[in-house]
Amino acid sequence: MSLSKLIIFTLIYFSLIFFFVPSLVFAQNNQDNSSFITLVNPVRISVYTKDPAKSFASQYSEVSKRNLPASWLFTYDVLENQQVTFLARQMDHRQDLGIFLEVTPNFAKSAAVKYNKTDSWHRSNSVFLSGYSQEDRKKLIDTVFEKFKSDFGYYPKSVGAWWVDSFSLGYMKEKYEITSSLGCADQFETDGYSLWGQYWSVPFYPSKNHAGMPARNIETKLDLVLLQWAARDPFNGYSGERASSYSTQDYYTRNLSEDYYEKLIKLFALNHYNQFGQITLGLEGDFPEDSYHNLYAKQLDIIQRLSYQDKIVLSNMKEFSGWYRQTFTGFSPAHVIETDDLLGQAIKSIWYQSSAYRIGLTYNQKNQQLSIIDWRVYQDNFQEPFYLTPNTQLNLYINTPSLIDQTSDPQSVWRIPTKGIFSRIGNSQKVSIYFDNNPFLILEPDKITFFLRSQNIPLSISESDLVKIRNLPNFTRISFVEHWLTPVEGLTFRDLPPQFFYVLNSYNLSKPNTQKRLLTILLTLVVFLFVIYRFKLYRKRVFQVIFVVLLVGSVLLVISKLTTYSVSQAEMDALLHLKSLKQGKVIVYDQTCYRCIWHSRYMSAAFANIRGYVGQISQKPILYNRSIFIAENRPQGKKQLDKLNARYIYLVKYENYTEKLPFSPGDYNVELIYENANAQIWRIKESPNE
Repeated sequence: MSLSKLIIFTLIYFSLIFFFVPSLVFAQNNQDNSSFITLVNPVRISVYTKDPAKSFASQYSEVSKRNLPASWLFTYDVLENQQVTFLARQMDHRQDLGIFLEVTPNFAKSAAVKYNKTDSWHRSNSVFLSGYSQEDRKKLIDTVFEKFKSDFGYYPKSVGAWWVDSFSLGYMKEKYEITSSLGCADQFETDGYSLWGQYWSVPFYPSKNHAGMPARNIETKLDLVLLQWAARDPFNGYSGERASSYSTQDYYTRNLSEDYYEKLIKLFALNHYNQFGQITLGLEGDFPEDSYHNLYAKQLDIIQRLSYQDKIVLSNMKEFSGWYRQTFTGFSPAHVIETDDLLGQAIKSIWYQSSAYRIGLTYNQKNQQLSIIDWRVYQDNFQEPFYLTPNTQLNLYINTPSLIDQTSDPQSVWRIPTKGIFSRIGNSQKVSIYFDNNPFLILEPDKITFFLRSQNIPLSISESDLVKIRNLPNFTRISFVEHWLTPVEGLTFRDLPPQFFYVLNSYNLSKPNTQKRLLTILLTLVVFLFVIYRFKLYRKRVFQVIFVVLLVGSVLLVISKLTTYSVSQAEMDALLHLKSLKQGKVIVYDQTCYRCIWHSRYMSAAFANIRGYVGQISQKPILYNRSIFIAENRPQGKKQLDKLNARYIYLVKYENYTEKLPFSPGDYNVELIYENANAQIWRIKESPNE
């Protein structure tokens, strides 16, 4: 069948469906219901796409024949395909059209922006807006929004990408009045993207400073709803090999059935103990046309059946965000996800999240052990690392500050032995956990109450700068600081200019040219002092006046040349993690980067090889070292490392400057226990088998 005949047939078919199949009207079904399934289909052109128009028509036919609402997010390249946009203009009124913000060479060229070419199109600094400067982000956004308007006559309300930074969201909210954005649910190092610490697969109002954090107050609230793609299994989807594949998108890659898919839908879509329930489902629209008549069609059948069976409202992004913003006019409500293991183990998972914190717990029914596996604290002024500066790394690291993170560091888990029968009562406003009817733990939006003595709480929590602890006779109450320890600029201080530290760096001191310069300066100074002493110039008043003037002038000159340095909030977060670890020496890279580029307000202290702050904040002794990073071979480097008798290696990365180990972790017998956008912490194992 020719493409023109296919289009005509599709339009006639859609029209018949529209007129003869009863419409599921959002407003009618939503009168007394707070359970939602939001259908979203991101549409791109990729190596899998044989014919974009046929793929799009095929996918829409499955949606339309069931009379389902959906959002369709188009990339710039798709918007340039006239056959696709022609079809899109004929869609029924339940279809919401929007933009999928993936950057391609063609898109960048149209926006007059230099494309970040890497080894693959999906690298984070190539495909996401956060890989570009703020000015380039504006150009890209304006270009695609104007293209959308030229195709459809209006600006869209719905956008998305696997990551959209808060600067871009704020710009689109202010200029184009978007109301919703699709993002990816929490995942750790999947496809090179670590998005770690959001609400667990639940929608929320993001902060103006950090798209992965919920807004804590009106001043920092972005009035748009962030929906999450690929809802994860609360237990199996958190940690372990390929954990993120335990999701609504990838369950079939683990040979799990549609029954598992249905369990995930019911877990998130039904409101259970919450003020609402919601899950985002769909499929990317870049596959061959035949793909949508198999698994995708089965999934749509399940969605349609559950909507009638469990009275779940089917919606698109625009409809759901409208309901959410009308219902929750202030902040995102607290939300609890509780379930027994969906794969049948005798383990219960509980995730509780509010605008102040997120906590993840598991309860092993066999050994009666309660474990806190994840604990995040949200601040109103914590700025995501790529808000100002472009991400130049191939991978994406978005980590919200944590007290406990099993996936990054299994040793951080708080395991609490319990006795008796587990029970939970309450709703999202107050979740109480009991053992044999004795209170053990209460979760509330702004605090957590432990019926434990304070000395039983790990030092990593009780001594954390992110919490406030109140000890009472029968319980301990923990609340959370609202503001990060430093302003958005990070920790700032003034010191000598970077040229000074560059010259005095141990590596530069070993260079013959540097040694000659310093020797010349030293000899000149010696001759000068000898002349003063030999001719007793220091006794003459004129000389004394000149000396005082020169001394004062030199001091004023030094003061005028003092440079302000910064330690980013993300690096501060890494240092707080380092502080919470066992005592031990910390190796830092003895290296300067005099010509490094930065887009933040101040130069990073690491560029000037100022490392004292590492020891001050972590409260651990530091060792400047260069030899283990430039070792010519593995045995030589390992020998140098062993001599240092250290416990940790601390590395930083800012824009085009990245410190890294020269060999594999096994060669140095180290393990990565924490990484975010600006730092890495490596733990040196005591033995090869540790």
